Amino acid sequence: MENYLIIADDFTGANDTGVQLCRRGIPVSVVFSSALITSEGSWVLDTESRGIPAEAAYGKLEAEVKNIDFGSFTHVIKKIDSTLRGNAGLETKALDHTFRAELVIIAPALPDLGRATVDRIQYLNGKPLTQTELIRDPKTPVKEDNIKKLFAVSFLEEHVFHIGIDAIHTSRINFEGSRIFTCDAETNEDLQKIISAVFATKKRVLWVGTAALVDNLLSIKQLIPPALAMVASISSVTRHQVQYAERQGVSLVKVALYDILEQHVCIEAIAAKAVSFLHKGRDTIVLSSSTYSVEEYEKAEAAAKRAGFSKEQMSAFTQQTMGCLLMLILKEVMISGLFLAGGDTAMAFFEKTGSKGSSIVTEIAIGIPLMRLRGSVYEGLKVVTKAGAFGNEDAIFYALRKLREVDT
Repeated sequence: MENYLIIADDFTGANDTGVQLCRRGIPVSVVFSSALITSEGSWVLDTESRGIPAEAAYGKLEAEVKNIDFGSFTHVIKKIDSTLRGNAGLETKALDHTFRAELVIIAPALPDLGRATVDRIQYLNGKPLTQTELIRDPKTPVKEDNIKKLFAVSFLEEHVFHIGIDAIHTSRINFEGSRIFTCDAETNEDLQKIISAVFATKKRVLWVGTAALVDNLLSIKQLIPPALAMVASISSVTRHQVQYAERQGVSLVKVALYDILEQHVCIEAIAAKAVSFLHKGRDTIVLSSSTYSVEEYEKAEAAAKRAGFSKEQMSAFTQQTMGCLLMLILKEVMISGLFLAGGDTAMAFFEKTGSKGSSIVTEIAIGIPLMRLRGSVYEGLKVVTKAGAFGNEDAIFYALRKLREVDT
């Protein structure tokens, strides 16, 4: 197992970064002194230096890391705040002074929480940091949102180069001309492109970023099958949950039931699209188009009337179609777990697989259980079920994330 050393400047940051290791089944401890760090296992060192003067932070970090055996760790990561509070530049320099990296890669984006870096500027929910209330933070106000400038001030003796968003989107990432690089990133896919390009250099790297950098690094290093959701609820709550997951980068495969009913499309083609996404490692939601919008629901109703279907018959047709789709997909691809919205959807799957029931593992949110199947060809498969109107906006996205966690 690879060992990780993460150095954070506050306790909450230490834990939200360290938990990314736990999600992959990697034991990790958070400590307040480097004297407790051994050459075995993975560690997070919390220096509690975010709110102290810059020079004091430099000295504190340098003193803490000088006796660490860096050779014991596969990856060394300087965790910084996604809104650039604290002493990110000087602390990175202090760590680099001892670690002596061949490459320093700085990527502070945290896409899942609206922190993006575009053209060197760090954004929070679409606004540059210096145009947010963070400039009035009483303890650690934001003074700079240009990441290249921020780190160039600390690394005065060296050139800091920047990798722009266009280079990342077109996979033209070039780590030449310097050893210190700041990086744009709008999405987790952007971060993964950066990380993959860095791995290709085979150099000794000091990673500088947020929990998202660690999460995406681990996603590449430790391949975990994606999670799949099957959704056929017409609840507005579920609709908003699907749309939220889509905004976070989850792939959607919309099933236009009226097209299937009138034989304009075959379910094999729809299943193939979902399989394609899953083979690429992307969490995927297969949903009736009626779930996604009221207009699609009205089209399905009209098609049902033309076919002479009652509401009950259309509901049965929907469940039968979604169940067949799910079985076609599962024959072709391995998944970490399955999310099912609606009791009818869940029961249709259990019946098709010959499941005898389930073992409840935990409740991941109020009224949303995680379980393992019993007595079928999918014995032990992790499944999350949710009633249509249950859960907050992030419920489906969060469930897919929980399904990908590795059991310790």
